[in-house]
Amino acid sequence: MSSAIACISFDLDDTLWPINPVIGRAENALHEWLLAYYPRLARKFNPQALRKLREKLLESHPHLHCDLTALRKLSLAQAAAEVGYDDGFVDQAFEVFLSARHEVKLYHDVMPTLEQLHGRYHLCTLTNGNAEVERLPLGRWFQYNVQASQVGAAKPAVETFHSICEHLKLKPSQVLHIGDDESCDVEGALAAGMHAIWLNRDNRPWRGTMPAPLTIKSLTELLPLLAQWSNTEPLTATAS
Repeated sequence: MSSAIACISFDLDDTLWPINPVIGRAENALHEWLLAYYPRLARKFNPQALRKLREKLLESHPHLHCDLTALRKLSLAQAAAEVGYDDGFVDQAFEVFLSARHEVKLYHDVMPTLEQLHGRYHLCTLTNGNAEVERLPLGRWFQYNVQASQVGAAKPAVETFHSICEHLKLKPSQVLHIGDDESCDVEGALAAGMHAIWLNRDNRPWRGTMPAPLTIKSLTELLPLLAQWSNTEPLTATAS
């Protein structure tokens, strides 16, 4: 770890908050809304059936791996067609899902860590999902937020990581990415020439294709680690 770190990039789902409870609540909220306004669709397509429909659609539309919003909207439109509804409601239905999708419960170490990092590093987020950090209270800590759909490629594609460098005018070696996923976060960032830390909250075994990287179990371990990194120089890069 010889390069001075100017920017720290965070994954979102299962890094800053647990995702399964969030998605479960959001899909249930959407289902209740559909029952009230589009009951034929809701009766034929419960959350599990809609999930299977999305999986099937991905087989014929693999490019939607990097645009989960478009995938969910397409699945709703197809479900509507199968039960005889016009698809004019899709945007409204998706907003019901998206609103509930932002009812997240942060891990306890997130806000204290961001508060201490803010002003010392450029802070960014990088996600394959459709969470909009600006809709959350923690959004104030971040300068730049990247969704895979904006880049047209999903992690671990290097383009997603390099979009941070292009925006902040940084070299990849000046960026540290932190995330929970071995392939998407760690190996993707390393392939892009960045530094990477694996956030392994559950103490699970490493399943990546390369040797296990630098690993932490909590974001509280990050600050002491950065202090050892000898990154005492002031930031020189400026956001575009």
